[in-house]
Amino acid sequence: MKRWYAIGIGVIILGLLSISLPAISWAGDVAPKSDESVITVNPASKARIEIVEDTWDFGSIPKGGIVVHTYKIKNVGQDTLVIEKVKPTCGCTLAPLSSNSIPPGGDANLTAIFNSEKFNGRVSKQIHIDTNDPIKPYLKVTFTAIINNPLLTITSEPADVDFGAIKPGTKAEQKLKITNSENKPVKLAVIEQANSVKASIANSEIPAHGNGEVLLDLAPQGLQGEIKESITFEAVDIPNSRFTIPCKINIAM
Repeated sequence: MKRWYAIGIGVIILGLLSISLPAISWAGDVAPKSDESVITVNPASKARIEIVEDTWDFGSIPKGGIVVHTYKIKNVGQDTLVIEKVKPTCGCTLAPLSSNSIPPGGDANLTAIFNSEKFNGRVSKQIHIDTNDPIKPYLKVTFTAIINNPLLTITSEPADVDFGAIKPGTKAEQKLKITNSENKPVKLAVIEQANSVKASIANSEIPAHGNGEVLLDLAPQGLQGEIKESITFEAVDIPNSRFTIPCKINIAM
C-alpha cells in the first residue's frame, strides 16, 4: 500500500513540473548574440551596415593607462540604419556612440575607451553591436593590447603623458624620448593620432641603440573637463613594435 502511495505522489509531482517548467528545445534554440535578448528586425529594411576596420591593435600600453580608439560605422544602404544597442563584453571598456541613427550614406563614430588597470599581459576585448540591418543584425568590433610588453625594443619615456590642469583654449606641449634597442636604425611612424593631441617626430629615423624625440602638441579646441586620448606609434618593418601613449588632460576654468 505504501509503495502504491509513493508512486502516486511521484506522478502528481511530475505532472506539476510539466505544467510549470517551459519547454526546452535542445537543437532548435538560437543563443542570443549580445545581452541575452533578441531584437526585432524588419526583413524588408534596406539599411546596410559597414564597419571600417573592425579590429584594432594598441600594441604595448602601460599598466593603468587608458587608451582610446574610434571605429567608423557607415550606412551603405537606402534606409536609416539604427544602432539598437552597443555593449562591451567587459566593464573595463566604455563605448560611446556619436549617433545611433545613421542616414543613408552617413556614418557615426564608435569610440572604445579601455582602462588597463586590472590587467597584465595580452588582452583581447569585444564590443557587440545590434542593428536593424536584416542581413547583419549582430556585429562586433575587437581590440587587443599587451600590458607592458617585455619584448618591446622601441620604447618611450614617459610611457604615458599627463598635461595636468590647463585653462580652456591654452596650448601646451610634452616631449617623448624614444629609445631604439635594435641593432639597426629604425623609422618611427604615427599609426593613429589623437583629437586634441598631435604628435610630430623630429627625426623619424632613430639610430641603432640610439634615441629620438617626439613632440606632443596640445590644442584642446574649447573642450572642458577631464579628457583622455591616446596616440599609437610603430617602427616600420619591426615586428611587434607597436605601442600606444595614453594622454590625459584636465581642462579647468
